[in-house]
Amino acid sequence: MLRIVEDEEATSGTSSLKKKQAEETDASSVAQSEEPEESVVAKDETEDTETATEAADNEAIKRYVEDEEDEDEFGEISLKSILGGDILQSKFFVRQVIFVLFVVALMLAYTANRYNSQQEIITIDSLKLKLQEERYNVLTQSSELLNLSRQSNIEVKLKENGDSALVNPTTPPFEVK
Repeated sequence: MLRIVEDEEATSGTSSLKKKQAEETDASSVAQSEEPEESVVAKDETEDTETATEAADNEAIKRYVEDEEDEDEFGEISLKSILGGDILQSKFFVRQVIFVLFVVALMLAYTANRYNSQQEIITIDSLKLKLQEERYNVLTQSSELLNLSRQSNIEVKLKENGDSALVNPTTPPFEVK
């Protein structure tokens, strides 16, 4: 990070130097129109200065690029850099920020989906238990109704009440012609 700031300062210094040289070139072109012989010599010196400055700029850029290429993608890997968070400033992690955010979003979606499915499974299990209890209740009630509707049970109930005029026939049924 410090190297980038220093190089930016160096580049901004060279750009201001280029501006000054451009002004000198403009001034020398004005002087050229007044004094042709001296301006040719001044112009040659200005061009030499410009080429030297450009060469120095190119060298600084080459050194900066070479330093970046030489630097490892992960930077210095040590326990201190991992625990301190310095490894997060390495080139590799800076380039992968969007991917890491995508993976985190997927993890959150996966967790939310799992939570919802677990809640639905709990609901389904409770509904299955209620359904089974209701089936048992219906089965019990139908067996009680069947037991109460038998002829022998009906006769017993009628005798217990005593107010009914219904009695079992004592003669067998016969056919009328």
